[in-house]
Amino acid sequence: MTTSETETYGGDDYIGRPWLYADTADDALRRLCRAIDLPAEGWERPEHAYRVIGHLTSAVQRVPEVLMCTDYLIAQESEGAITVPGADDPKAELLALYDEIRTAQAAARETTAALGRVHARLGRLKYGVSENPLAPTEG
Repeated sequence: MTTSETETYGGDDYIGRPWLYADTADDALRRLCRAIDLPAEGWERPEHAYRVIGHLTSAVQRVPEVLMCTDYLIAQESEGAITVPGADDPKAELLALYDEIRTAQAAARETTAALGRVHARLGRLKYGVSENPLAPTEG
């Protein structure tokens, strides 16, 4: 996303406040959960789930990059600029944070892969097929 796209998406209120993008994403996911909680228009067939899962996969795929940017944000500070009040060893606390960031990145990559597999299987489903492959067979 270029600077001009960043400036126009979300309006001027978003400039210099990147957390508002995360807040918007959170709100969108909350609304999505409400919209699909009950049978609703646009949430009736497998292809509807296919589209939703595809977009969620794209969103989760970006999480490792956001975490990497968080890592860089903290790492660029000069030594001693960031403190951890109450910690016996602030450097160890920062190292533990970096370790947690790597763990979260790996989990996001695993989640992206799992969502991709769900998306692929949803793509194979067809609505209106007269035979249910999960129905018990006679005999």
